[in-house]
Amino acid sequence: MKVEEPPPIQQPRQVGTERSVPPADATGGSRDDGRSSPDEREVHEELQDVAAVHGVAEDDLTPNIRGAMVGLIAEVASLREELDQSHNRLEYLTALADQDSVSQLLNRRAFVRELTRALSIANRRNTNSSLVFLEVENLKSVNIRFGLSAGDAAIEHVGSIIQSNVPEGNVIGRVGGAEFGVVLIGEPQDLAEERAQVLADVVSDRPVVWSGHEVALSLVWGVHFLQDGEDAGAAMNAADRRMRAFGQAESDD
Repeated sequence: MKVEEPPPIQQPRQVGTERSVPPADATGGSRDDGRSSPDEREVHEELQDVAAVHGVAEDDLTPNIRGAMVGLIAEVASLREELDQSHNRLEYLTALADQDSVSQLLNRRAFVRELTRALSIANRRNTNSSLVFLEVENLKSVNIRFGLSAGDAAIEHVGSIIQSNVPEGNVIGRVGGAEFGVVLIGEPQDLAEERAQVLADVVSDRPVVWSGHEVALSLVWGVHFLQDGEDAGAAMNAADRRMRAFGQAESDD
């Protein structure tokens, strides 16, 4: 989930101190070639609308009043534009606050929030949903052998694989240094386990390339079926325990 940064916000303007368009005779005026510019036509039409709302005939508008109204119309248009830019900026910052800087997925805080929402929906609609935890079990050795930048590349690589192999509408996040969480909406535990194994197989088959080296990665996973009345913390702890048990069983083999 990459966030595209919107254009920077314009510096705020002081209302009423400067004219944005020439007053009076410029309204509805013409260029040297006799054709009205689109901006002038728009201002002229809005001027007519404002006058009509207040029951003032356009012919009764003095040049000074006309100029003042044109200036105010321009100021309002500028303020609207700045408000739109501020709104876009706020949306961008909100999305950025939810994003993990390495994997580009949801960070832990945002993942917990979305898991809580999924639990609420599952409880209301009696929907089968599962929580999957996955961990890159050899990330530490990658960091030691190739450096932390290689480890970041491995996290980004695995996050991309998970995102590409999980249907849209589900929740994906990075919940720890080497750990990912996936909320599979509407998938019972057996289907979630199948999907988790597919993800592990794909990661195993697709090594990350770093400085000309193919670095093999491996995942361990655990699946917890979401229970009625359960909170996000309890669900995550249960999924983590299952993942640890899976990893221990793999080591014993």
